[in-house]
Amino acid sequence: MNARKVIRVLKTPVTLLLLLAILGYGAYWGYKQVTLDTANPEATCVMQDVGKTLTADKISVRVFNGGDTPRAANDTRYKLLSYGDYHIITWRNSDREVTQVTVIGNSANDPEVRLVAQAFNAPVATEGDGRADHVVDVIVPTKFSVVTKMPTSIAVDGPVCLPAIDTATESASPSPDESTSPSPTGSATKKK
Repeated sequence: MNARKVIRVLKTPVTLLLLLAILGYGAYWGYKQVTLDTANPEATCVMQDVGKTLTADKISVRVFNGGDTPRAANDTRYKLLSYGDYHIITWRNSDREVTQVTVIGNSANDPEVRLVAQAFNAPVATEGDGRADHVVDVIVPTKFSVVTKMPTSIAVDGPVCLPAIDTATESASPSPDESTSPSPTGSATKKK
């Protein structure tokens, strides 16, 4: 048996095995992509050394309307941007109705939650839900008021875990969009 005859005999089975390997890898890759949870990618915070004070421009905030007043979340957003220079991720309506301003973060005692809570006149409820990204949610009720001279910093001891803010893509007028931490109600829809 010469080499030419051996190559001709082995050419079809080797080609078939090679194509089966490519098909198997494609099926494996496709299965991994289909079973990948993309609904809520794992978001984490970044330990940042902010010195002795945490300033408002390092805090990411989402504002939700939890009352019957139209545009309350948008108006609150403008005030937080104007007076406090907060990094506003999104603003929209929420299914959760509240009777007082509610500030939600990783922990009720986190410095970013306490600083955002100081932006509102009393009473303010603070809640912690253990979120990994340390984004602060504000749910505003029908009647509330924002202080006109809000504090823009709070004393801290050591580094603080905060969401990474990309200053290259940050705009002064962000648009409502999805973010990585869950909304306070699981869904945010327009109230009727």
